[in-house]
Amino acid sequence: MIFFQRNHIPSDSQKGFSLIEVLIGLVLSGLLMSMVAMVLGQSITNNEVVRSSSGLSSRMFTLRRILYRDLQNIKPGSSVGGLENGFSLATSHCILRDGVGSVVVTWDLSSNMIRRIETSDDLEFENSYLLMRGLESWGMEFLDAEKNIWLTSSQQAARAMSGNAVTKAIRLKLRFEDGKDVMLVERIPYATE
Repeated sequence: MIFFQRNHIPSDSQKGFSLIEVLIGLVLSGLLMSMVAMVLGQSITNNEVVRSSSGLSSRMFTLRRILYRDLQNIKPGSSVGGLENGFSLATSHCILRDGVGSVVVTWDLSSNMIRRIETSDDLEFENSYLLMRGLESWGMEFLDAEKNIWLTSSQQAARAMSGNAVTKAIRLKLRFEDGKDVMLVERIPYATE
């Protein structure tokens, strides 16, 4: 006669996880995933901040370079004229084409933008370039060549009417919508010649 023995497995030696162990594992993995999500979120935010500041930096470099070229090529004997929405000057720096002669450049700082407009009566053209967006406010000052003091636009306009307005440099204060303040100071050649 053959007997079969039944193997009895005690309940203590069963393989697997209890309900409490599974719940604890789920809670811990949820906490770990939320921490990873926070780190990734902060990393993405930091990346955007670095990108926006480097973008502003490169655009400011371009803006400063164009302003510098306009002022370094200013027509001798002319001056920078302050306008209600910016300033204008006669220069030989033309972005459209080198060596075209004198062009009148107007820097328009209205409508939350910085726009450069060049006009030439000889070539019968007008060209406009949008340089930057997001301009919240701006101010401009002129360095008096005789007294070495900064004058506001209204003071400079009053001096220009009297005929003794020699400007050595301009200072442009720009404030952008993101709260960044930028100051550009550029010398005007031929001011004291």
